[in-house]
Amino acid sequence: MEEINKLFKDIGYIEGITIINVEGEILFSAKFNNKMNEKGENYEVVGKKFLDVYENLDETNSSTYQAMRKGVPVYVENQELKSVGQDPINITSLSVPIKSGRSIVGAIDLSVVTDSPKDSEGVEIKDEVLYAYNKVESLRRADDKAVYTVDDIHTCDIGMIDMKENIAKFAKSDLPVLIYGETGTGKELVAHSLHNLSSRKDKPFVVQNCSSIPANLIESILFGTSKGAFTGAVDNMGLLELADGGTLFLDEINSMPMELQPKILRVIQDGTFRRVGGKDVRHVNVRILSSTNEKLENVIADGRFRTDLFYRLAVLVLEIPPLRSRKKDIPLLTNLFIGKYNAMFGKRIHKVAPQVYEALSECSWKGNVRELESVIAAAVCVADDRAETLEYSHIAGRLGCLEKTETECSSAEADDMQAFEQGALTDMVSGYEKKLIKRAMEEAGGNISRAAQILNVPRQTLSRKVKDYGL
Repeated sequence: MEEINKLFKDIGYIEGITIINVEGEILFSAKFNNKMNEKGENYEVVGKKFLDVYENLDETNSSTYQAMRKGVPVYVENQELKSVGQDPINITSLSVPIKSGRSIVGAIDLSVVTDSPKDSEGVEIKDEVLYAYNKVESLRRADDKAVYTVDDIHTCDIGMIDMKENIAKFAKSDLPVLIYGETGTGKELVAHSLHNLSSRKDKPFVVQNCSSIPANLIESILFGTSKGAFTGAVDNMGLLELADGGTLFLDEINSMPMELQPKILRVIQDGTFRRVGGKDVRHVNVRILSSTNEKLENVIADGRFRTDLFYRLAVLVLEIPPLRSRKKDIPLLTNLFIGKYNAMFGKRIHKVAPQVYEALSECSWKGNVRELESVIAAAVCVADDRAETLEYSHIAGRLGCLEKTETECSSAEADDMQAFEQGALTDMVSGYEKKLIKRAMEEAGGNISRAAQILNVPRQTLSRKVKDYGL
């Protein structure tokens, strides 16, 4: 049985047995690991209700209850188990239903204690991110190729034209390039263009946003892992090895943890590194491109970035002007986006009212080109199917909210707009999730189990998120 093989993999024994009946009463319990019973003797639980003994479990997240409900074995890795009056532990369990004839009458649970996985600094890793450690390949693009070229940078601004010429010059070397620009200016587009003009264009182009993953994960994602580095770790290459021969683009490098910066510096200097938990020195031939939406000089002054790494990354620098300083590009980009969303929404707009250009030119565009595109996308979407001209009425609603202050917009709209301007999709999702959890907790009168049922999530997961969000 596959589940049995999983349970005994690298272990060869079990440390706990629990048998319950269909009513949830514990019929038998034996614990052979002191972590399961801190008193040093088997906890007297026979005759008690299973869910009364293990206070963090309920019928939705307990593997024993799931096995009885589904009628098949249920295997769960690194599940937290909290007994009344004891510290929580992590266990891996295999629960098997017990049948009498055609009826399920109970379940037997076999378990082993599994220490919480830790990174190279000894920081505990939450079980939901363990997959990312062992499957770094899941973070890569489908083909690891740069999609855009310099021809996709549409502009009539002299500053942007100069930048395009510099992209062509910089692409001829393997020197690191630092791309600076505000959120929404198109830093990744520039990185794609650099790669596609270089001699590495037929090699991998790997992108990683340094702010989108937890600090305790980024080292393993970049450098890979060696078996035994932490519980559950396997030999696995990181993004550096995936990009070997090509280009690694580190977006928002200003968010990189200080403790990891010397290791990136070493890669830039001599192309060497070690996997997390590994002893062997590995070599890669990778060109490093990086970007920042903050002036790195300011980040250095704040003590968040190493000066020596800055000088290594900023051998060549490309600065993308914000949209508000190149407003001649607004009509050009507006027409470009109209064509894009005409095709997407089946519209036939081919004219723009003069008032639209005037209104767009008066905006501050804190979200830059990305913000302009969202306005045009919304305008084309709401326009009548027979409309041939983009009118001011099509953009008025969006522009009104964009130009208002946060206090003038509703609080929900202001939060969403601030998140959009920062380009933080994860922040928007987290904010929405927090609102849903708060609403469910209020509806459940503060009862986590009831709120978990409302949201249809495991009680353990909801409990953790309530704590994380400070609700």
